[in-house]
Amino acid sequence: MMIVDCLFAVVCLHWYLLPFVDGWVMPPSSHLQHENKVMLSDTNNDDVVPSREEVIDLQTYTKRKSPSDALADLSTACKELEVDRFDVYGDFELDKESSYLRQFEAEVAEYFGKEDSIFCLSGGMAQSIMLAINVRNHTSTSGGSGTNSFACHPTSHLLLHENDAYSELLHLEAVVIGSQTNIYNPETLKDSGCYGMEPIRLSDVKDLLASETTTSYPNQLPINCTEELSTLMIELPHREIGGKLTPWNEVKEIATICKENGINYHCDGARLVEAAAGYGHDSVKETAKPFTSVYISFYKGLGGISGAMLLGDLDFIAEARILLRRFGGNLYTVLPYAISSWAGFRNFQREENIFKYRRDKLARVLKLLSTDARISCIVEFDPKIPEVNMVHGYLRMSYDKCMKALDKVEQTTGIRVLSRVRSCKEDDDTDGADSIQFGCRFEWTMGEANALIDDELFLLGWKTLAQEVEN
Repeated sequence: MMIVDCLFAVVCLHWYLLPFVDGWVMPPSSHLQHENKVMLSDTNNDDVVPSREEVIDLQTYTKRKSPSDALADLSTACKELEVDRFDVYGDFELDKESSYLRQFEAEVAEYFGKEDSIFCLSGGMAQSIMLAINVRNHTSTSGGSGTNSFACHPTSHLLLHENDAYSELLHLEAVVIGSQTNIYNPETLKDSGCYGMEPIRLSDVKDLLASETTTSYPNQLPINCTEELSTLMIELPHREIGGKLTPWNEVKEIATICKENGINYHCDGARLVEAAAGYGHDSVKETAKPFTSVYISFYKGLGGISGAMLLGDLDFIAEARILLRRFGGNLYTVLPYAISSWAGFRNFQREENIFKYRRDKLARVLKLLSTDARISCIVEFDPKIPEVNMVHGYLRMSYDKCMKALDKVEQTTGIRVLSRVRSCKEDDDTDGADSIQFGCRFEWTMGEANALIDDELFLLGWKTLAQEVEN
């Protein structure tokens, strides 16, 4: 411990006196080369409380633009993308030579290795359309039809964050699969987190299809999965469990099982480009290949204002265009959202290695924090080694104590260690976070903003927080 304290004293000396250089190398990214890295020597050594602009935010991963700047960027993007006319009601009757929207959709479909795609305003709409199509077209292995169920992980966005739209609007039943389905309770998972939960595994799928019946949600109906299951959804990466990935060999084996059983295999790929980096794939085509349909988001890691894309074969997307009308999704024009999404997608293509860099950066920082005795006493990361550029953290302190300590650290050092923290409900009686005395939790994504902060600033901020909690 004395050695650790000495090292911390050296870091503090750097804080007050010396410019710090850690041999950090910019990734080959045109975007990042125009940014300024936040280093230890950038912090100041006076007694003045830092302003909001001066605070170094370790958690915020996106640089938020003002509305006027974001709209000005749309004008620039229209010129760069050579878009000189609006889409009208989805441009469904036009081809990519006549419509920028058709061109955008074709470009994304080609990039992900699918026959076609359709732009949607939200992921919720995209995946509802997918489920509606698969249920209507599904035929069981025995030749029956009319199935009304799909399978997904307990932490699926459809179960936790869409107010049961799949049930209330589509009249579907969900079959929850995974190692902890016996404790499944959506409100508990939202309130207390999903510490230690695993992604969907091959064994889960085999067990599900081997059982004669299983129980559905929300109505507790008996479901024969080999006959009534139209779709198996798998999220890559699993956001609610800290960005964990189903092992790639298992992803492919599950695809074979789904094909043999006449089950559509859908990827909730809101962050699929991050998953591709996590798997080490040379191309996202490889990541998308096993799936019959894929959904991707543009506003998360790709920087769009809002928007999603649903990808699949030609017949699937042709049917999706009809359902997009029925869902009210083909607005008179989607140009602001589509242009922002297309520009973000083009930027990503120019710097495809960026998510690998961010994952490696996060892994490096987590190793620094986890090997510090004081820090490891107050926080546990799940997973311990990040699989993508995201991880979840669980803090061994109450929410109120955490917020007071965070505020004190920010006032004294100018470092905002965490800007978004959620309380863990104390009356949880499951095997989740509270059973091991976690009082609050957070999500940590390494993105365009915090990836530029020097590693030692993360260590300094967290170590100061640990000392404040001790005091």
